[in-house]
Amino acid sequence: MRAPSSLPERVGRYEVKRLLGQGAMGKVLLASDPVLDREVAIKMLRSDLDIGPDVREALLTRMRHEAKAVARVAHPNIVTLHDLSDDDEHGVCLVFEYVAGRTLKDRIKEGPVPPIEVARIAREIGNALSVAHKAGVLHRDVKPDNIMLAEFGAKIADFGIARVPDSTLTRAGGLLGTPAYSAPECISGGNFSPLSDQFSLAASLYEAVSATRAFPGDDAIEVAARIGTQEPPPIAAKMSIDPRVDQVLGRGLSKDPARRFATCEAFGEALAAALEIGTMQDATRTQVDVIPPKPAPRAISHWASVGIGGVAIGAIASTVVVTLLRQPAATPMEIVSARNLQALDASPPSPVKTAPPRLPARQDAGPSDASAPEAGAADGGDAGSKAARDGGDRDN
Repeated sequence: MRAPSSLPERVGRYEVKRLLGQGAMGKVLLASDPVLDREVAIKMLRSDLDIGPDVREALLTRMRHEAKAVARVAHPNIVTLHDLSDDDEHGVCLVFEYVAGRTLKDRIKEGPVPPIEVARIAREIGNALSVAHKAGVLHRDVKPDNIMLAEFGAKIADFGIARVPDSTLTRAGGLLGTPAYSAPECISGGNFSPLSDQFSLAASLYEAVSATRAFPGDDAIEVAARIGTQEPPPIAAKMSIDPRVDQVLGRGLSKDPARRFATCEAFGEALAAALEIGTMQDATRTQVDVIPPKPAPRAISHWASVGIGGVAIGAIASTVVVTLLRQPAATPMEIVSARNLQALDASPPSPVKTAPPRLPARQDAGPSDASAPEAGAADGGDAGSKAARDGGDRDN
């Protein structure tokens, strides 16, 4: 299949098939690798970007830097970077595995995601982010649009290119996006850390459970104000799930980073356990309902034993959630590195009063120069795997 005339026919050795998606700064192409006989997704800067040569070169330099960082992270729930192509014609291009599937954002459009499915996503993405953090790599743009639901599990995408965070307002008076999933400390001062990734994951999974945003709003200013000053509405009662789900999500969405879970993995495990409690209790009730009316003397019926087993499992899951909720929170982190992650204080934090974040000013967007090492995530389109959709749309 020939690429449309507006797209290059080849990028390095890769034969371009079609456009998968594009955003304000980049685009993602579906291509084939004739050497290894597989499909790949190629991420590159848009050629029509209205930026100066210095800014473009800075973005290309960071792409090279991020490619090396992401290449260090091997995890089944992270979209894999296969290659980096760098030439005068196309600049720096990141070549990712192509994952056929849809995003969590697409799934949420159909309504609330079943708790057992959200539990699996929480575990997989929470663990994947923690592995990346231990390697010194931040995501900085965790949101439903960057979580792929593939055949064999969820995958976090879009680690590859320095980008303008969602809190940035656009040139020409429009919006590049909203800060719907950004942590307060990112909105106010651009302080990205593993704990800000956790906030973004919590906001994404809140939305998956309820099909509503934790911090809704019509524009970036309104959403930023909600994130800095308001708590998301409880959803457990409305969704008929265990109230501990609200407790776990509330801790992950804490305004104070030090009060969140120590790692994304710990958050994911706690949320999964809380979500599974309701599922186990539902199964237990169903099993108990069909207990034979008159069991044999001096014998426990098969159905009764199943019911008792279900209750026991539910009790164990409840204990797991309580234990995870009682885990000490992390200490504040200002610099992201593997050394800092290992040095997280295990003691509970003292209460800390934090001022509400400054609201983002309505001004032209520019490239982010956040100082956190290995920070990534593309503003341009989907991660190397968002298939057949407008991967670069910013969330409202």
